[in-house]
Amino acid sequence: MDLFRKKHLVLAVIMLVATIGIAYAPGSQPDWAPGGPPDSTPGGLPDSTPACAYSSFCTLDGFDKVVVFMAAGQYNASLPPAEGDLAVWYHKAIMGRNDTEIQAEKEAAMKYFEDEFGPGLPEPVAFGVDPRNEYRAYIISCENIPPEGWVVRDGGFIVNFPKKTKLYGNWGGSEGKNVPAGSFIVYGDYNIKTTLSDECKNYCDEYKNYCDECKNYCDKKTSPLIIHYQSAEPIIPDTINNGITFRCTTIAPWGEGIAQGISYTQTLENGNVQANIRNVHTYPAFGPSVVHDM
Repeated sequence: MDLFRKKHLVLAVIMLVATIGIAYAPGSQPDWAPGGPPDSTPGGLPDSTPACAYSSFCTLDGFDKVVVFMAAGQYNASLPPAEGDLAVWYHKAIMGRNDTEIQAEKEAAMKYFEDEFGPGLPEPVAFGVDPRNEYRAYIISCENIPPEGWVVRDGGFIVNFPKKTKLYGNWGGSEGKNVPAGSFIVYGDYNIKTTLSDECKNYCDEYKNYCDECKNYCDKKTSPLIIHYQSAEPIIPDTINNGITFRCTTIAPWGEGIAQGISYTQTLENGNVQANIRNVHTYPAFGPSVVHDM
């Protein structure tokens, strides 16, 4: 083969490789989730949720799901919240409950409290957490949450123990266990306001109605994510450091787990409140991530 023919053959190969590279270069096609568009329609319309739906942080060994909430808002607690009565705001505006549904939720709380902590408890009182705490979900494994997090609206029913009280039920047993004054138990829901990342928003704007899974994904992300919680044990105040630790059973769309955390509110020099909540959920409740034989 003479030099001229060799030169043109090399150029042809380069052009072919370049063409293939352009056609299949990363980013030149929509970023589908694993198992995206079927092979029969390469580059065609999607038949699955987009890869943008998934975080690079997905699962940890031994756990199906990990969730991290934090609250770090600052505000003047002497001023009332814009929402007014926080219990009414939470149950009606956020959870969308009418009076009958609120009463039913209260009765469910009473039933749970009696089973877990015994009969004769004070009447549960509705509550809502002040949104100025800026309670947010920053990590939910496999979810693509934006840096500002997803806003967590928190509320439910609470029973306070103003004096030392002996509790029975599943937690206290037949002999009972004493809790000090200031202890309390809770029954409520985390109502998480989910939002789409910019990448997924663009995907939903363009492809939402092209496949059932696509539509399900986009619709789900415009609806709140609800995680129910209920005290696994009484919450006992730390009267020395002015805070609490808590452990609650959680029931999420993906299963039952546990939420464990702290709330140690700080008071700033200007008198404002500095929220300080750290809350970690694991599903299942206890790994184990590693099992040792000895």
